[in-house]
Amino acid sequence: MMSGSPHAPEGGPAVRRFGSRLRGGVGRAGPTGAAFALAALIFVATALYNPGFAGLRNLQQMSIFATFIGLAAVGETVVILAGGLDLSVPWLMTFGGIELGKLDKVAALPGPAEVLILLAIGVAIGLVNGIGVTKFKVPPIIMTLAVGGLIEGYLLAVGTLQSSSSSVPPIANQVAHGKLGPFPTLLLLWLVAAVVTVVVLRRTALGRHIYAVGSNARAARLSGLRVERVRLVTYAVAGLTSTLAGIVLSGYLGTSYLDMGTPYLFPAIAAVALGGTAIAGGKGSYWGSVAGALILTLLSAALPLLHLGTADLDIVYGVVILLGVGATKGLVGRTGRRHPVTHPSPGADASSAHEPMSGQRERSQL
Repeated sequence: MMSGSPHAPEGGPAVRRFGSRLRGGVGRAGPTGAAFALAALIFVATALYNPGFAGLRNLQQMSIFATFIGLAAVGETVVILAGGLDLSVPWLMTFGGIELGKLDKVAALPGPAEVLILLAIGVAIGLVNGIGVTKFKVPPIIMTLAVGGLIEGYLLAVGTLQSSSSSVPPIANQVAHGKLGPFPTLLLLWLVAAVVTVVVLRRTALGRHIYAVGSNARAARLSGLRVERVRLVTYAVAGLTSTLAGIVLSGYLGTSYLDMGTPYLFPAIAAVALGGTAIAGGKGSYWGSVAGALILTLLSAALPLLHLGTADLDIVYGVVILLGVGATKGLVGRTGRRHPVTHPSPGADASSAHEPMSGQRERSQL
Protein backbone atom coordinates (compact mmCIF):
# COMPACT_ATOMS: atom_id res chain seq x y z
CA MET A 1 0.00 0.00 0.00
CA MET A 2 3.02 2.32 -0.13
CA SER A 3 2.22 4.58 -3.07
CA GLY A 4 5.61 6.33 -2.94
CA SER A 5 7.64 3.28 -3.99
CA PRO A 6 6.10 1.78 -7.12
CA HIS A 7 9.46 1.85 -8.95
CA ALA A 8 11.59 0.40 -6.16
CA PRO A 9 11.06 -3.25 -7.11
CA GLU A 10 12.26 -2.55 -10.69
CA GLY A 11 14.72 0.34 -10.66
CA GLY A 12 16.40 -0.33 -7.31
CA PRO A 13 17.61 -3.90 -7.93
CA ALA A 14 18.46 -3.12 -11.57
CA VAL A 15 20.66 -0.20 -10.61
CA ARG A 16 22.29 -2.22 -7.87
CA ARG A 17 22.95 -5.11 -10.26
CA PHE A 18 24.50 -2.71 -12.80
CA GLY A 19 26.68 -1.12 -10.12
CA SER A 20 27.75 -4.53 -8.90
CA ARG A 21 28.71 -5.64 -12.40
CA LEU A 22 30.62 -2.41 -13.01
CA ARG A 23 32.56 -2.75 -9.78
CA GLY A 24 33.19 -6.40 -10.50
CA GLY A 25 34.51 -5.62 -13.98
CA VAL A 26 36.89 -2.96 -12.73
CA GLY A 27 37.87 -5.17 -9.81
CA ARG A 28 38.70 -8.06 -12.12
CA ALA A 29 40.93 -5.71 -14.10
CA GLY A 30 42.95 -5.24 -10.92
CA PRO A 31 45.27 -2.37 -10.04
CA THR A 32 46.85 -2.31 -13.50
CA GLY A 33 43.50 -2.02 -15.23
CA ALA A 34 42.41 0.68 -12.80
CA ALA A 35 45.61 2.63 -13.47
CA PHE A 36 45.14 2.45 -17.26
CA ALA A 37 41.51 3.51 -16.80
CA LEU A 38 42.65 6.54 -14.79
CA ALA A 39 45.16 7.45 -17.51
CA ALA A 40 42.44 7.18 -20.16
CA LEU A 41 40.10 9.34 -18.08
CA ILE A 42 42.72 12.08 -17.71
CA PHE A 43 43.47 11.98 -21.43
CA VAL A 44 39.84 12.12 -22.56
CA ALA A 45 38.91 14.87 -20.11
CA THR A 46 41.88 17.01 -21.14
CA ALA A 47 41.27 16.41 -24.85
CA LEU A 48 37.65 17.53 -24.45
CA TYR A 49 38.81 20.66 -22.64
CA ASN A 50 41.54 21.38 -25.23
CA PRO A 51 41.23 19.46 -28.54
CA GLY A 52 44.85 20.26 -29.41
CA PHE A 53 45.93 18.04 -26.53
CA ALA A 54 45.20 14.99 -28.68
CA GLY A 55 47.23 16.27 -31.65
CA LEU A 56 49.90 14.02 -33.14
CA ARG A 57 52.81 16.26 -32.21
CA ASN A 58 51.67 16.56 -28.62
CA LEU A 59 51.16 12.80 -28.38
CA GLN A 60 54.70 12.23 -29.68
CA GLN A 61 56.15 14.64 -27.11
CA MET A 62 54.21 13.05 -24.25
CA SER A 63 55.33 9.57 -25.30
CA ILE A 64 58.96 10.72 -25.15
CA PHE A 65 58.56 12.20 -21.68
CA ALA A 66 56.80 9.03 -20.52
CA THR A 67 59.71 6.98 -21.86
CA PHE A 68 62.21 8.59 -19.49
CA ILE A 69 59.97 7.83 -16.50
CA GLY A 70 59.19 4.35 -17.80
CA LEU A 71 62.83 3.36 -18.31
CA ALA A 72 63.75 4.59 -14.83
CA ALA A 73 60.75 2.67 -13.46
CA VAL A 74 61.92 -0.64 -14.96
CA GLY A 75 64.67 -1.09 -12.40
CA GLU A 76 62.60 0.47 -9.62
CA THR A 77 59.81 -2.01 -10.30
CA VAL A 78 61.96 -5.14 -10.10
CA VAL A 79 63.79 -3.87 -7.01
CA ILE A 80 60.54 -3.07 -5.20
CA LEU A 81 58.98 -6.39 -6.26
CA ALA A 82 61.89 -8.15 -4.55
CA GLY A 83 61.34 -6.16 -1.36
CA GLY A 84 63.95 -3.44 -1.87
CA LEU A 85 64.15 0.22 -2.86
CA ASP A 86 66.58 2.17 -5.04
CA LEU A 87 67.04 5.91 -4.49
CA SER A 88 70.22 6.18 -6.60
CA VAL A 89 68.22 6.38 -9.84
CA PRO A 90 68.69 10.14 -10.50
CA TRP A 91 72.46 10.01 -9.96
CA LEU A 92 72.81 6.97 -12.21
CA MET A 93 70.87 8.83 -14.89
CA THR A 94 73.17 11.83 -14.50
CA PHE A 95 76.21 9.56 -14.61
CA GLY A 96 75.04 7.96 -17.85
CA GLY A 97 74.47 11.29 -19.58
CA ILE A 98 77.64 13.05 -18.45
CA GLU A 99 80.04 10.15 -18.81
CA LEU A 100 78.85 9.34 -22.32
CA GLY A 101 80.00 12.77 -23.49
CA LYS A 102 83.29 12.44 -21.63
CA LEU A 103 83.97 8.94 -22.96
CA ASP A 104 83.29 10.12 -26.50
CA LYS A 105 85.90 12.86 -26.15
CA VAL A 106 88.56 10.79 -24.40
CA ALA A 107 88.31 7.37 -26.07
CA ALA A 108 86.71 8.23 -29.41
CA LEU A 109 85.22 4.73 -29.62
CA PRO A 110 82.30 3.73 -31.85
CA GLY A 111 79.01 4.93 -30.40
CA PRO A 112 77.58 1.48 -29.60
CA ALA A 113 80.80 0.49 -27.80
CA GLU A 114 80.64 3.63 -25.63
CA VAL A 115 77.04 2.89 -24.71
CA LEU A 116 77.84 -0.72 -23.81
CA ILE A 117 80.77 0.35 -21.61
CA LEU A 118 78.58 2.79 -19.71
CA LEU A 119 75.78 0.24 -19.32
CA ALA A 120 78.32 -2.23 -17.91
CA ILE A 121 79.48 0.40 -15.41
CA GLY A 122 75.84 1.06 -14.52
CA VAL A 123 75.38 -2.65 -13.81
CA ALA A 124 78.52 -2.60 -11.63
CA ILE A 125 77.16 0.35 -9.62
CA GLY A 126 73.88 -1.49 -9.20
CA LEU A 127 75.81 -4.50 -7.91
CA VAL A 128 77.49 -2.25 -5.35
CA ASN A 129 74.02 -1.26 -4.15
CA GLY A 130 72.98 -4.90 -4.02
CA ILE A 131 76.09 -6.06 -2.16
CA GLY A 132 75.64 -3.37 0.46
CA VAL A 133 72.01 -4.35 0.99
CA THR A 134 72.37 -8.12 0.88
CA LYS A 135 75.85 -8.84 2.25
CA PHE A 136 76.39 -5.98 4.69
CA LYS A 137 72.69 -5.62 5.60
CA VAL A 138 72.64 -1.86 5.03
CA PRO A 139 69.04 -0.61 4.74
CA PRO A 140 68.22 0.02 1.05
CA ILE A 141 67.34 3.69 1.59
CA ILE A 142 70.70 4.43 3.25
CA MET A 143 72.76 2.30 0.88
CA THR A 144 71.32 3.68 -2.34
CA LEU A 145 71.41 7.28 -1.11
CA ALA A 146 75.06 6.82 -0.12
CA VAL A 147 75.94 5.40 -3.54
CA GLY A 148 74.09 8.29 -5.16
CA GLY A 149 76.15 10.73 -3.11
CA LEU A 150 79.35 8.95 -4.15
CA ILE A 151 78.39 9.22 -7.81
CA GLU A 152 77.69 12.92 -7.45
CA GLY A 153 80.99 13.45 -5.66
CA TYR A 154 82.83 11.58 -8.40
CA LEU A 155 81.26 13.68 -11.13
CA LEU A 156 82.29 16.85 -9.34
CA ALA A 157 85.76 15.64 -8.35
CA VAL A 158 86.91 14.56 -11.79
CA GLY A 159 85.91 17.90 -13.28
CA THR A 160 83.49 16.59 -15.88
CA LEU A 161 81.07 19.47 -15.25
CA GLN A 162 83.07 22.14 -17.02
CA SER A 163 79.92 23.59 -18.53
CA SER A 164 76.25 22.81 -19.03
CA SER A 165 76.72 22.53 -22.79
CA SER A 166 78.88 19.43 -22.93
CA SER A 167 78.65 17.63 -26.22
CA VAL A 168 76.46 14.60 -26.71
CA PRO A 169 77.62 11.79 -29.04
CA PRO A 170 75.67 11.33 -32.29
CA ILE A 171 74.33 7.92 -31.27
CA ALA A 172 72.43 9.44 -28.33
CA ASN A 173 71.01 12.21 -30.53
CA GLN A 174 69.95 9.75 -33.21
CA VAL A 175 68.12 7.50 -30.77
CA ALA A 176 66.51 10.39 -28.93
CA HIS A 177 65.25 12.26 -31.99
CA GLY A 178 64.73 9.44 -34.47
CA LYS A 179 61.35 8.23 -35.68
CA LEU A 180 59.94 5.13 -37.32
CA GLY A 181 56.95 6.48 -39.18
CA PRO A 182 54.92 8.49 -36.66
CA PHE A 183 56.46 6.66 -33.71
CA PRO A 184 59.46 8.15 -31.88
CA THR A 185 62.40 5.78 -31.55
CA LEU A 186 62.38 6.35 -27.79
CA LEU A 187 58.82 5.07 -27.56
CA LEU A 188 59.79 1.91 -29.43
CA LEU A 189 62.81 1.48 -27.15
CA TRP A 190 60.51 1.72 -24.13
CA LEU A 191 58.09 -0.77 -25.66
CA VAL A 192 60.90 -3.29 -26.18
CA ALA A 193 62.12 -2.77 -22.62
CA ALA A 194 58.58 -3.18 -21.30
CA VAL A 195 57.97 -6.44 -23.18
CA VAL A 196 61.32 -7.89 -22.08
CA THR A 197 60.65 -6.90 -18.46
CA VAL A 198 57.16 -8.41 -18.42
CA VAL A 199 58.32 -11.63 -20.08
CA VAL A 200 61.17 -12.03 -17.58
CA LEU A 201 58.91 -11.35 -14.62
CA ARG A 202 56.06 -13.59 -15.75
CA ARG A 203 57.66 -16.32 -17.85
CA THR A 204 61.05 -17.10 -16.34
CA ALA A 205 62.36 -18.72 -13.19
CA LEU A 206 64.09 -15.45 -12.25
CA GLY A 207 60.79 -13.61 -12.37
CA ARG A 208 59.08 -16.19 -10.17
CA HIS A 209 61.97 -15.98 -7.73
CA ILE A 210 61.67 -12.18 -7.57
CA TYR A 211 58.00 -12.43 -6.64
CA ALA A 212 58.71 -15.19 -4.12
CA VAL A 213 61.49 -13.24 -2.42
CA GLY A 214 59.43 -10.06 -2.27
CA SER A 215 56.36 -11.89 -0.96
CA ASN A 216 58.11 -13.83 1.80
CA ALA A 217 61.89 -13.78 1.96
CA ARG A 218 62.16 -16.30 4.78
CA ALA A 219 59.87 -18.82 3.11
CA ALA A 220 61.79 -18.36 -0.14
CA ARG A 221 65.06 -19.04 1.64
CA LEU A 222 63.66 -22.15 3.33
CA SER A 223 62.51 -23.31 -0.11
CA GLY A 224 66.07 -23.24 -1.34
CA LEU A 225 66.07 -19.91 -3.18
CA ARG A 226 69.17 -17.75 -2.96
CA VAL A 227 67.46 -14.61 -1.72
CA GLU A 228 70.60 -12.45 -1.70
CA ARG A 229 71.46 -13.40 -5.27
CA VAL A 230 67.95 -12.59 -6.51
CA ARG A 231 68.01 -9.17 -4.89
CA LEU A 232 71.51 -8.57 -6.21
CA VAL A 233 70.23 -9.16 -9.74
CA THR A 234 67.39 -6.66 -9.26
CA TYR A 235 69.78 -3.90 -8.22
CA ALA A 236 71.98 -4.69 -11.22
CA VAL A 237 68.94 -4.31 -13.49
CA ALA A 238 68.16 -0.97 -11.85
CA GLY A 239 71.71 0.21 -12.52
CA LEU A 240 71.42 -0.84 -16.16
CA THR A 241 68.07 0.79 -16.91
CA SER A 242 68.79 4.00 -14.97
CA THR A 243 72.04 4.49 -16.86
CA LEU A 244 70.23 3.84 -20.15
CA ALA A 245 67.56 6.38 -19.23
CA GLY A 246 70.29 8.98 -18.58
CA ILE A 247 71.98 8.27 -21.91
CA VAL A 248 68.83 8.80 -23.97
CA LEU A 249 67.81 11.80 -21.82
CA SER A 250 71.10 13.53 -22.59
CA GLY A 251 70.56 12.81 -26.28
CA TYR A 252 67.11 14.38 -26.14
CA LEU A 253 68.29 17.45 -24.23
CA GLY A 254 71.44 17.82 -26.32
CA THR A 255 73.44 18.40 -23.15
CA SER A 256 74.22 16.93 -19.74
CA TYR A 257 74.48 18.55 -16.32
CA LEU A 258 74.62 17.60 -12.67
CA ASP A 259 70.91 17.75 -11.84
CA MET A 260 69.57 16.27 -15.06
CA GLY A 261 68.33 13.11 -13.33
CA THR A 262 66.95 14.74 -10.18
CA PRO A 263 63.39 15.32 -11.50
CA TYR A 264 62.96 11.57 -12.10
CA LEU A 265 63.44 10.18 -8.59
CA PHE A 266 59.90 10.92 -7.45
CA PRO A 267 58.17 9.95 -10.75
CA ALA A 268 60.01 6.63 -10.98
CA ILE A 269 58.78 5.51 -7.56
CA ALA A 270 55.37 7.15 -7.99
CA ALA A 271 54.78 5.33 -11.28
CA VAL A 272 55.42 2.01 -9.55
CA ALA A 273 53.03 2.87 -6.71
CA LEU A 274 50.33 4.20 -9.03
CA GLY A 275 50.48 0.97 -11.03
CA GLY A 276 49.48 -1.03 -7.96
CA THR A 277 52.83 -2.62 -7.11
CA ALA A 278 53.03 -3.31 -3.39
CA ILE A 279 55.79 -1.20 -1.85
CA ALA A 280 56.54 -4.08 0.53
CA GLY A 281 57.21 -6.29 -2.52
CA GLY A 282 55.90 -9.53 -3.95
CA LYS A 283 52.90 -8.15 -5.81
CA GLY A 284 52.55 -6.04 -8.92
CA SER A 285 53.38 -5.81 -12.60
CA TYR A 286 55.51 -3.63 -14.84
CA TRP A 287 52.46 -2.93 -16.99
CA GLY A 288 51.13 -1.17 -13.93
CA SER A 289 54.28 0.95 -13.83
CA VAL A 290 53.73 1.77 -17.51
CA ALA A 291 50.24 3.00 -16.65
CA GLY A 292 51.68 5.01 -13.76
CA ALA A 293 54.24 6.65 -16.06
CA LEU A 294 51.43 7.58 -18.47
CA ILE A 295 49.36 9.08 -15.64
CA LEU A 296 52.23 11.25 -14.42
CA THR A 297 53.07 12.37 -17.96
CA LEU A 298 49.46 13.25 -18.73
CA LEU A 299 49.21 15.24 -15.51
CA SER A 300 52.38 17.19 -16.23
CA ALA A 301 51.05 18.04 -19.70
CA ALA A 302 47.42 18.71 -18.70
CA LEU A 303 47.71 20.82 -15.58
CA PRO A 304 49.62 23.72 -17.19
CA LEU A 305 46.60 24.16 -19.47
CA LEU A 306 44.76 25.19 -16.31
CA HIS A 307 47.49 27.77 -15.58
CA LEU A 308 48.84 25.87 -12.58
CA GLY A 309 52.41 26.36 -11.40
CA THR A 310 55.05 23.91 -10.24
CA ALA A 311 53.84 23.97 -6.63
CA ASP A 312 50.29 23.22 -7.77
CA LEU A 313 51.59 20.33 -9.89
CA ASP A 314 53.38 18.82 -6.89
CA ILE A 315 50.23 19.08 -4.77
CA VAL A 316 48.09 17.47 -7.46
CA TYR A 317 50.69 14.71 -7.96
CA GLY A 318 50.52 13.84 -4.27
CA VAL A 319 46.71 13.88 -4.13
CA VAL A 320 46.32 11.79 -7.28
CA ILE A 321 48.89 9.25 -6.11
CA LEU A 322 47.15 8.86 -2.74
CA LEU A 323 43.76 8.50 -4.41
CA GLY A 324 45.07 6.17 -7.09
CA VAL A 325 46.89 3.85 -4.72
CA GLY A 326 43.96 3.85 -2.30
CA ALA A 327 41.47 3.12 -5.07
CA THR A 328 43.44 0.23 -6.56
CA LYS A 329 43.99 -1.34 -3.15
CA GLY A 330 40.31 -0.90 -2.33
CA LEU A 331 39.26 -2.59 -5.56
CA VAL A 332 41.50 -5.55 -4.90
CA GLY A 333 40.18 -5.83 -1.35
CA ARG A 334 36.53 -5.81 -2.47
CA THR A 335 37.13 -8.59 -4.95
CA GLY A 336 38.32 -10.79 -2.12
CA ARG A 337 41.88 -11.26 -3.33
CA ARG A 338 43.57 -11.90 -0.05
CA HIS A 339 46.54 -14.04 0.74
CA PRO A 340 45.35 -17.46 1.84
CA VAL A 341 45.99 -18.56 5.39
CA THR A 342 48.41 -21.44 5.46
CA HIS A 343 47.67 -24.27 7.89
CA PRO A 344 50.21 -26.98 8.66
CA SER A 345 49.36 -30.39 7.33
CA PRO A 346 49.18 -33.37 9.71
CA GLY A 347 52.64 -34.29 10.84
CA ALA A 348 54.19 -31.09 9.49
CA ASP A 349 56.23 -28.69 11.57
CA ALA A 350 53.76 -26.40 13.30
CA SER A 351 56.14 -23.48 13.03
CA SER A 352 55.63 -23.42 9.26
CA ALA A 353 52.22 -21.87 9.81
CA HIS A 354 53.92 -18.73 11.06
CA GLU A 355 56.41 -18.34 8.20
CA PRO A 356 54.43 -15.63 6.31
CA MET A 357 54.44 -13.33 9.34
CA SER A 358 58.12 -13.99 9.91
CA GLY A 359 58.79 -13.08 6.29
CA GLN A 360 56.90 -9.82 6.76
CA ARG A 361 59.03 -8.97 9.77
CA GLU A 362 62.15 -9.65 7.72
CA ARG A 363 60.99 -7.35 4.94
CA SER A 364 60.22 -4.61 7.42
CA GLN A 365 63.84 -4.57 8.49
CA LEU A 366 65.09 -3.83 4.98
